[in-house]
Amino acid sequence: MKSKIIGHRGAKGESPENTLKSIKRALDLGCGGVEIDVHLSRDEHLMVIHDWTLDRTTNGEGKVKDYTLEELKKLNAGEGETIPTLNEVLNLVKGYKESVVLIEIKAPGCEKRVIDCVDSLEMKERSIIKCFHHGPLKMIKDLRPDFKTHCLLYGRPLNPVEIVKAAKGDGLSISHETFDKELVLECLNQGLEMTVWNANTVEDMELFKQMGFHYICTDFPSLFLKK
Repeated sequence: MKSKIIGHRGAKGESPENTLKSIKRALDLGCGGVEIDVHLSRDEHLMVIHDWTLDRTTNGEGKVKDYTLEELKKLNAGEGETIPTLNEVLNLVKGYKESVVLIEIKAPGCEKRVIDCVDSLEMKERSIIKCFHHGPLKMIKDLRPDFKTHCLLYGRPLNPVEIVKAAKGDGLSISHETFDKELVLECLNQGLEMTVWNANTVEDMELFKQMGFHYICTDFPSLFLKK
């Protein structure tokens, strides 16, 4: 099995994170996919932005959920980029054959909207939905068992495999800071997919490839992919 290199929030370390410019850069470099984050606007549009607030990544301030799509689209998300919608991101990724998109749900209650958006663009086979809160993932699997989900974990719970099984998940996504080899082997032996974030050195990238991670996220795809 060959690991897929995934652009974390596009090419987070090289271009404004979670923007179409950043996502396109990662895919143009040859990433096998991108990882993005989703919040809801006040009028319930799916917005691709990491934080609950606008302050760090845009010239706006306050909570994402307090603004409408029209208001959010007027903000500068870096280098003149706007905050994209999930629909815009999926349309972009769709144009890159076999590229996948890892969608992290940040806002509670948007699960059905994410499913509907992915369905509308026929991107189910190329999408993975993930979340630190595992209840929404189980809700998705109960509703649509055909959707692929990954449980996000930071740290090392006593039994991560049982956590994934309880959520009916297909895989586990863990931090490079807290992973351990025993856990990776256990998950792979149980038939679970494995994702790690973020490999930002050549040494880390080679280690995670050798260990058999399915998806390896990086902030700096140009370190590993040259086009």
